[in-house]
Amino acid sequence: CEPFARMARETDDHMKIIINQSGYELVLTTDGVEVLLAPGSALFATYMQKVRCKTVIQDENIKFITFNQPFYCVHTNDSEVSCGGLLFFGSSHIPVIAIPESIAGELNHFFCRLESEFDTRDQNQEEMLRMMLKQLIIRFTRLGRDQLLKNSEEMPDAKTIDLIRKFNVLVEEHFREKKQVSDYAELLYKSPKTIDNIFRKHSTKTPLTIIHERVLLEAKRLLIYSDKSLQQITWEIGLEDPAQFSRFFKKKTGLTPGSFREEGLRV
Repeated sequence: CEPFARMARETDDHMKIIINQSGYELVLTTDGVEVLLAPGSALFATYMQKVRCKTVIQDENIKFITFNQPFYCVHTNDSEVSCGGLLFFGSSHIPVIAIPESIAGELNHFFCRLESEFDTRDQNQEEMLRMMLKQLIIRFTRLGRDQLLKNSEEMPDAKTIDLIRKFNVLVEEHFREKKQVSDYAELLYKSPKTIDNIFRKHSTKTPLTIIHERVLLEAKRLLIYSDKSLQQITWEIGLEDPAQFSRFFKKKTGLTPGSFREEGLRV
């Protein structure tokens, strides 16, 4: 487990893709939340999420891919891979994608090519690795469209998927100062009712739930990973006073911020 744990700590400021091709379940934690990564599945996390592993890992079938923003910025280049708000920066959710049997062989071939490319030292290596990373992200983005959106009688069209992704990204960018669905509807040039109807049809969460969960996630991160006071955290997440923050936090978690911080430090 130590090599994975050390790599996870050293790449906290990287984007992360963890692919489990082993025959056993991985027990991970991210932002204090336990995540079970089943065999034949992949998890996606940003540089804001600290991923740790509770499972002993000595298996070449566990792939841990990390990259930083200078190498490839998925936010800036979203038009190339269309993963923003789906695999990465999707507000509060931790995306886990099941890998169909039909592409398991394709993935194995991809990793063989990737290892070969790492051994090829020339002026084109960096660009080739960047191209391969984009291919991998696009492959999982296509799977994510089918798996991460709620099943409904009709599949959402490209414009609807794009709107859902943009909403999630906007929440990631503005949750500190914008707390109402109407704020994001204005940015998307849609009515709040239109946004609400689309999410009710194609998502498991309402738009307001997504906003609240992102605020809550940031509060949890600050409580676990910083020594900031409740007053400082209240200001940072855009609430008015510590009393409002405590009421909001307890309503969502059943714990006071202080109790959650104590529990989080024990993890």
